Amino acid sequence: LTTRVPLADLLPGDLVFFGTPGNVYHVGLYIGGGDMIDAPETGQDVSISSIYWPNLLGAGRVTSSS
Repeated sequence: LTTRVPLADLLPGDLVFFGTPGNVYHVGLYIGGGDMIDAPETGQDVSISSIYWPNLLGAGRVTSSS
């Protein structure tokens, strides 16, 4: 449940989604400068990586409901 955000308007803390509209299989936390915090899967190290993967689907921002 996020508000869609154009990639040009990303802010640190926004979520970046990877996959297809019917199969989002990875989410990263945007930190700025085209990079995200990436936690690939159990047993792999958390790292910083580029958001510009071939399967970049889009981005969203969590907004307060109050």
